[in-house]
Amino acid sequence: MSWKSSGPVSFNIDPEGINEVVEENGNMVTMLRKVGWGGKEEKIELRKWIVDTDSEKPMKGCAMTDVGWHNLTSILTKNGFGDTREIIENISTRDNFEDSLTKVIGKKKYSEAKETVIEEDDYFTPTKENLGL
Repeated sequence: MSWKSSGPVSFNIDPEGINEVVEENGNMVTMLRKVGWGGKEEKIELRKWIVDTDSEKPMKGCAMTDVGWHNLTSILTKNGFGDTREIIENISTRDNFEDSLTKVIGKKKYSEAKETVIEEDDYFTPTKENLGL
């Protein structure tokens, strides 16, 4: 962990935690990060940062509990934010994905959809050998 100083309050950006650019505008970047302030435990926060070649200056931000982040995710998706395909891809590796999908669309639709999926192995990849060249 590397502690940096922002004036009188030091902060640590968790190198193993979330560290994603949400939006960029010139040298102002909005980041979703796991940050600890003043030696306290890191929490997920959304904050604007002024980024220079050798420094980052924190600006206004917002931290919430896990419940708050889950609620925000639900509210945003319910109101049409996020690309549906990306959302499905992002959650498809969760342990409860198939059960949840079945509960939402029904067993019959889930089974039909599963039957129409083309696996990567089902594609023909031409090579010199199988083309007789």
